[in-house]
Amino acid sequence: MLKRTFDANICVMTKILETVGGKWKPIILYLIQHDVNRFGAMKRSMPKISKKVLTNQLRELEADGLISRHVHVARAPQVIEYHLTSLGVEIRQLIDHMVQWGLAHFRVEHPEEYKEEYEDVA
Repeated sequence: MLKRTFDANICVMTKILETVGGKWKPIILYLIQHDVNRFGAMKRSMPKISKKVLTNQLRELEADGLISRHVHVARAPQVIEYHLTSLGVEIRQLIDHMVQWGLAHFRVEHPEEYKEEYEDVA
């Protein structure tokens, strides 16, 4: 019998899920990984996200060290680009494995739902 107690406030899995969890963060990381790294381009790729939520999610990802923000002030208007940090690249690899696991399991249950959207992933 397991006698150890657990505290979700200090659990590493809880921290991981807080860092990359939610509706938009994995998608934002995916877009940045594939060079959709400017705010407007991300917003066009995710038409259902509000500007406020996208801004907040980018700030949180930057604060957690998963992305970096680069401002090009030499141009008018200034251009802001986001890039994955080394930590962001590592977490994307983890997310990619999770997607593969999900596709392997959820495709069986919902074949039509996952057929077209993830054809190139499998």
